[in-house]
Amino acid sequence: MALILKTSTLLNISNQIIVWVTVGLAALMVTTGHYIVSRKVIDEKTRNEDIIAIKGNLIGYFLWIIVLIIADLLKIGISTFVMLVGGYATILLVLVYMDKRVIKEQK
Repeated sequence: MALILKTSTLLNISNQIIVWVTVGLAALMVTTGHYIVSRKVIDEKTRNEDIIAIKGNLIGYFLWIIVLIIADLLKIGISTFVMLVGGYATILLVLVYMDKRVIKEQK
């Protein structure tokens, strides 16, 4: 955390990007932690769902970072609450899309 803050100060990176980089990883850490702890005791279907969740979290996380970078370049200020809700909503939308795609492939 200290390294991120120090680097952001040196590179003059916006505060909203730093907040998302630190807080946005929470959902990814939860799903990755669940996968690491239980991958040997869960069935194949649940393991695949965990892998899809990890991929969806990563895609949504980086999509939202791109949105924040564009907003920062355009000098658009986003409140912390809106930034967090938008980021987690992006992750949720990616997960729903990936889940529907998997269901469609199974039929």
